[in-house]
Amino acid sequence: MSNRIVQMPPVESFGHLTPDKWLLLKTLEEAAEMVEAGKRLVKGDSKARRDLIAEWADVLQTLANVATAFDITDEELAQAMDDCLVHNQERGRM
Repeated sequence: MSNRIVQMPPVESFGHLTPDKWLLLKTLEEAAEMVEAGKRLVKGDSKARRDLIAEWADVLQTLANVATAFDITDEELAQAMDDCLVHNQERGRM
């Protein structure tokens, strides 16, 4: 499988937008559910693909909520992604 640029759809934040531990843990909970769906897909459960994609969307939603709650700007996110790319290149991962 080759590298690709994944286009993220616009995500509007909503709901609980307080910068607190609950919101951070909600992201962890959604990520764990995504992992479980992915594990089922790896084991051959054809329904799990739909579940994996749905859970991925839930993770993306919670990340948008965290960005809003903690006032993380689009520019800060773009810089963090650039930094992540450089870091992974330096480690030989890319």
